Amino acid sequence: MQAKVLLTALALLAGGAFAAEPKVLTVAQFAALDESAVAATGPVVVNGVVTFVSGIDAGRFVIAAAETPRRPGLTVLAPPDEAAPQFGDYVQVEGTPVWRDGAATVAAKRVEFIRAMTLAPAAGAKQYDFRQGMLAGRRVSLRGTVREVRVEDSPTGSVSLVALSIDKYTAHLRVAGALDADRYTGEEVRAEGVAISRYGKDGDFLDAELEVADEDHITLLRTDQVPRILLVASVLFGLVLLFFAGMFFTLWIRAARERRREEVIAEERKRMAADLHDTIEQHLAGANLIAAGVLGLEDVPADVVEAMKALAGLLANAKAEVRSAVMNLRGAGFGDRPPAEAIGDMARSIEKTGVKVRTCLRGLPETLSAGLYQDIILILREATTNALKHGRARQIVFTCDPVAPAGYVLRVLNDGAPFELSNALGPETGHYGLSGMRERALRNHLAINWGRERKWTYMELRSES
Repeated sequence: MQAKVLLTALALLAGGAFAAEPKVLTVAQFAALDESAVAATGPVVVNGVVTFVSGIDAGRFVIAAAETPRRPGLTVLAPPDEAAPQFGDYVQVEGTPVWRDGAATVAAKRVEFIRAMTLAPAAGAKQYDFRQGMLAGRRVSLRGTVREVRVEDSPTGSVSLVALSIDKYTAHLRVAGALDADRYTGEEVRAEGVAISRYGKDGDFLDAELEVADEDHITLLRTDQVPRILLVASVLFGLVLLFFAGMFFTLWIRAARERRREEVIAEERKRMAADLHDTIEQHLAGANLIAAGVLGLEDVPADVVEAMKALAGLLANAKAEVRSAVMNLRGAGFGDRPPAEAIGDMARSIEKTGVKVRTCLRGLPETLSAGLYQDIILILREATTNALKHGRARQIVFTCDPVAPAGYVLRVLNDGAPFELSNALGPETGHYGLSGMRERALRNHLAINWGRERKWTYMELRSES
């Protein structure tokens, strides 16, 4: 009897000494085991990160390879007396392979926590992926509209069965806990959980299913919330609108300043016109009356009569020029008419003196600002006066040609004596014609130039816009 007990003890010790060590497998290697291989495989050790913890079956969770946590996972059944780990825990599982729900599963006898990890958001799933069985055990998300919510009781508590309409198919959610049907029905939601592809006995695909740990993993996408893309578009539109508003405000300020400048110039012209009318023109009229009075005296020498007649003629011309200047300063004579009409009137006035005049105004704008309009007319009048008085011109030509993109070149040509700009008299000798033309061109951003072209002497005004 004692010998039998001793042999039994030795056999037990020998069996313990030669017991097989657990086989270390990766998640992918374990998941690849078929039913026969599971039965033939002894204890195993598998490391992985927890990607799902069931709220329906106590102790059931899913682990995946830490380096590829979005790949298919492995179902683990924790020991009854041990709590399941948390989502994101990197653990080592030791246990026995079992075949459960058509897949290799680990019945764990030990779950050891190693460290915590931060996992990326779950990837969106498509029906095709469910049909191909590519999502089994994966943590995925589904987005759709809740069509129906039904609550059932289970041994571990309530389970909500949710029909989720997604584009052209319906997925089913199994959610731990009782969902409020009134709150979710008809709403668009995003649910996150572990994917399950269900097939019939004949192997045909039945439907896509997602097990959700609890209500915290369902997000309501309220229709009154602004989608992110719409929010970004609104911000961009606001920035563009602000940019154009700033640009238009700048242009408005410039236009207001230009209008104010023109108003100031117009007021100054009116003041100058009044001064000319009230002083110089009146004095010239008085001098002309004196000359006429001398001519009316008796016994006036012939040479004095001739001198008085010449003086009266000069005074009459001076008065006419002053009156013309007054009318120009007041803007009389052209007002709102197109510039080409004012130049045409000028040409007809010159023709009355016997000078031949031609016009070809192709690129002249239909409208000009008041200040620019008046200055151009005054420049042209000064140019024709110089051509007639100093150059003894018999032909005058007004031309205007367009210049890209929106400018023009305005010319006054005459066939009079050649004009040398370097020899022209200036303010130092009491002649202000050319300097006045330059000043008017400069304040209107016009380029002014004089030159000679074959038999023609010309004055040119160039506007780039």
